[in-house]
Amino acid sequence: MIKSRITFNTHETNGGKLRRLSDLYAAYTAYVQECIDQMASGRRSNVFPSERQTYFKPSPVLSSQIEKNARMQAVDLMAVWVKGLYGRKLSKQIARTEGLSDNQKMQLRCCGKYNVSRAGKFGKGTITQEMVDLYWGWVWDESVSGKPPTVSAQIPMMMTEMTCVFGPSKGSEHFGWWLRFSGLESGRRVQVPLVSTPYLNGSFAKTVLVQPSRDGRWRFQFSEEVPDKALDGSKGKVGLDVGLNCLAATSDGRIYGPNFKPLFDKTYTKVRTLRANRQRQGLKENSRRLSKLETRLSGQAKTTTGTAANKLVKAFPDHTFVVEDLDLRGCKGQKRFAYRALHKNLASKAVCEVVNPAYTSQMCPSCGCISRGNRKGINFCCTSCGRKAHADWVGSYNLLGRSEDKQIGAGDHPSVVKRLLVSRYLARRKAAKSSVPTTVPHRGRQRAPVPSGRNLTTGGPQKATGTGSKTVVLRIT
Repeated sequence: MIKSRITFNTHETNGGKLRRLSDLYAAYTAYVQECIDQMASGRRSNVFPSERQTYFKPSPVLSSQIEKNARMQAVDLMAVWVKGLYGRKLSKQIARTEGLSDNQKMQLRCCGKYNVSRAGKFGKGTITQEMVDLYWGWVWDESVSGKPPTVSAQIPMMMTEMTCVFGPSKGSEHFGWWLRFSGLESGRRVQVPLVSTPYLNGSFAKTVLVQPSRDGRWRFQFSEEVPDKALDGSKGKVGLDVGLNCLAATSDGRIYGPNFKPLFDKTYTKVRTLRANRQRQGLKENSRRLSKLETRLSGQAKTTTGTAANKLVKAFPDHTFVVEDLDLRGCKGQKRFAYRALHKNLASKAVCEVVNPAYTSQMCPSCGCISRGNRKGINFCCTSCGRKAHADWVGSYNLLGRSEDKQIGAGDHPSVVKRLLVSRYLARRKAAKSSVPTTVPHRGRQRAPVPSGRNLTTGGPQKATGTGSKTVVLRIT
């Protein structure tokens, strides 16, 4: 990982040294612009390092090493300009050009999007030389693409270890760091004192960017090489489900972004309505309002998911997040946008484990019953056992359990997963029924046995028969 450390020259810097630095900067930027103009006139979007020495004209004032840096920067600027032409202008040029078939337009889009410069097989199709020549003809046509890039007054000057030396001062007690660079005069280096800062320590990259600031001082940007922190997920696992009603839910019951869906759906509905209206009118290009709404939509997703990812990493340090390997072909709306953005953010900051998501949102975490009727919006109520819970939490809890299930792989088909889960549910029910006793003793009050002399029809008294001299009369009350 590279971190930038920025400092400025001190206020006590000698004026003569600053003038030499300004003269070097002016000569450097002028040579960069000269190299760009030479590439544009020669219709070259790239010049390989092995041919730069012979292709570009030499500078009369710059040293060979500074000249090398300027050429490299000119090639990079030209490559960025050519690559950005497709999104800025040439995609619209392809759409409004008449007489092109759908296949030819597709070839031109591939040329612009992937910077294809020669004919041949590309993916599942083929790009012809005619389409390659047509696209690159537009690139170098100023009436279509505009003028080549112009070097601005704020472009940074690249200095490598061959053109400058920087480090802490050894003989001076007034300044912390010095930068020594090669000037326009041969054999004479210029030393510029830098403002002392606690961040200028450690190992630095080989390149220093120098450019004038708006307040008249010079800005020096150093690049510090910081080793990447190893991602450690050894403290445990956390199930994470990107919900339909909230942004994310964890297996321990935490909900993130509960208000994201209504805000996103409001903007998403506007985008769909506006795009449908333009399609009905036969308008293929985006309007300014549509482009603005789409930018706002993607910005909402990136900002909210980035915040949620930071909170998750902070709440579960050194944990492994169990996420679903979702097929986005059946998803739309905030689920599709949030899934990609959140997983991309989280994968760069923590360890993620991908599992099979089949039926994790429909399976009851208590009895294992699978049914679409279990879930209704944000509420989950099992049709078999009556278990009630938050629907998105159920998905995250089942994802956590799926990570320990060795019988279900990430690539298994949903039908295979369903047969296995249904068989488990039926076996669990059968085992539960077999454990219940067939006869249950009555635990209530026991009735007294009915006497043999009771008249069950009338309930009245009846004489008892016998051989004795006494007659016993039983009155039933």
